[in-house]
Amino acid sequence: MSNFNIPSELTVIHHPLFEDKKVKVAVKRDDLIHPEISGNKWRKLNLNVEKFKQGNYDAILSFGGAFSNHIAALASLSKEMNIPTIGIIRGDELNETSNDTLKKAKANGMELVFVSREKYQYRYEKWYWADLRNEFGNVLIIEEGGANYLGVLGCARIMNEFEKQPDYVIAPMGTGTTVAGLTFQADQTKVIGVPAFKNSESLLEEIKQLLMYCGLSEEDIAEKINALHIENRFHFGRYGKVTPELIDFVNEFYQVTQLKLDLIYTGKMMYTFFKLLNEDFFPIGSEIILIHTGGMQGNQAFSSSLHF
Repeated sequence: MSNFNIPSELTVIHHPLFEDKKVKVAVKRDDLIHPEISGNKWRKLNLNVEKFKQGNYDAILSFGGAFSNHIAALASLSKEMNIPTIGIIRGDELNETSNDTLKKAKANGMELVFVSREKYQYRYEKWYWADLRNEFGNVLIIEEGGANYLGVLGCARIMNEFEKQPDYVIAPMGTGTTVAGLTFQADQTKVIGVPAFKNSESLLEEIKQLLMYCGLSEEDIAEKINALHIENRFHFGRYGKVTPELIDFVNEFYQVTQLKLDLIYTGKMMYTFFKLLNEDFFPIGSEIILIHTGGMQGNQAFSSSLHF
């Protein structure tokens, strides 16, 4: 994949609060991996695509909502690598022109299949996968958001790109796959996950399950989970919920650092980080790396409110 910027850039950022709290802060710029297949989307798809190329599959099939970054990235990847893809989209009231994400996925060659929300709930059931293979042939099925063990191992490679592991790594959370990968590979580093949605209590169990898929013992998983902190206080109400406070924070952060954040994931992550800093969560001298997971297409709906 010669068109991908790997390893991604590590950018030291400066802010008066960092100096006040005496911490060193850098951002892992996974958003710069590729213009359209950036961040944790590429990390989670990379090894799955390798599996597709090594097998005798007809296409890649995966699942997502109407604005899914994962679906958008998979469709772009399929165009770049000439791989047939099928997207099972939640919401049978939708169509291929319902929004820019779906229009772009269709333009990139993805076959879009719209199913009811009731049927979409079966996306993890093996009998449903068998039905999909009966309908679409010998497809490689990738879980929603790339949340499988290959996705975890792809995200684990982030830790290997640091010259030395920092004291803390912070990442936003959707499916939990990226945080599972960081946790899997972390040695002395404490991992902090920031969910983008309310009622995220199930994420811990999902991460445990993903770590089990990666072959860790119960004892190893317990040790890894003990070093993981999920900070779920600042979700702003629900997934995709954006408030004037969050928009103001993202704009002000850009004015100081010249770093653009998306409002759905990385904006909430950075907001949470600042809250933890102000609460003196991090010891003096801590080295902290935040993972910019891309997803900037999520800002399209709020472009008139963003000053960058």
